[in-house]
Amino acid sequence: MKVLFANIGWMTHYQGNTAKDKIVGGGSYRDDDKHEAFNFQNLQGKCYGYVQPVRFGLINLQRIDKKCNKEQDKLTDVLVVWIARRPQSGGTYIVGWYKNATVFSDFQVSNRTERNKYTFNVVAKHSDAVLLPVDNRTFLVPRAKSDGEGFLGQSNVWYADSNLETVKSFRKDVVKYIESYSPSKKPISKHAIQINVEVKKQVEVAAVDFVIEEYKSRGYKVKSREKENLGWDLDAKQGKISLKLEVKGLAQSGISVHITQNEYNEMMADKDRYRLCVVINATKNPQLIVFVWDEGQGLWVSEDDTSVALTIDMKPSYVASVE
Repeated sequence: MKVLFANIGWMTHYQGNTAKDKIVGGGSYRDDDKHEAFNFQNLQGKCYGYVQPVRFGLINLQRIDKKCNKEQDKLTDVLVVWIARRPQSGGTYIVGWYKNATVFSDFQVSNRTERNKYTFNVVAKHSDAVLLPVDNRTFLVPRAKSDGEGFLGQSNVWYADSNLETVKSFRKDVVKYIESYSPSKKPISKHAIQINVEVKKQVEVAAVDFVIEEYKSRGYKVKSREKENLGWDLDAKQGKISLKLEVKGLAQSGISVHITQNEYNEMMADKDRYRLCVVINATKNPQLIVFVWDEGQGLWVSEDDTSVALTIDMKPSYVASVE
């Protein structure tokens, strides 16, 4: 399989650099002018990707496919793995990928005003593009500590073509991970919202168990803190990533939950690490909606759909709901 690893800046959605989703790290351009900010934007069924190679600004197609003719300026059917450094905890992680992509050796001119006419060097069908939710970005990419290790170094383009067994094994693990990945999320209903004041104990237990299994499947180690009255229910850790998970279970599909003063204080004091995990239909057909803090909007939004945001009513007590 033809594989290319492309190191870019860190974003949540890659739909353009805005106050709601600011890019961190990546190429040498100013943060407000980094081309990879549009890498997962759907433009008439296609995604136009950008990565900034260091040497001569060119991608070496022969290193992706040894059979490639030196006169070729593009290569098809490439698996492009997008990776980025996590701002808060550090470490480089897989953030998404393009399957069946076309990779160009040089930058291609774009007249698309939707992406600021930025150049690109990778293109794929939008249906072949997968962007992982932030908490699913747990696949750590090793970086070379010294020359000769064969792993990602200073360049933003990594071919993973070393004959070292460690590199070969890592490459196989990545391909296996991508081929076996299947998104578990369903569309979030914004309708039929009903306030559920008294959530039954069995619903809460089922919700906590579901969240534990979900985060374990994402590669986290999960520890219960429910009896400590800390303002969150679970610790979730994966390498340098550390999260606080507050779980709310609901028997129906509408989202409306009560939040204690202690929970609200923790939500606002540690926004980057706090997650409000709402499990709807907890005992029958559970679905998890994880709410994360969106600095640009100043709201708690779904990790999968930023248009799904919580409205928190502080009177007579804290009630978070989706309108």
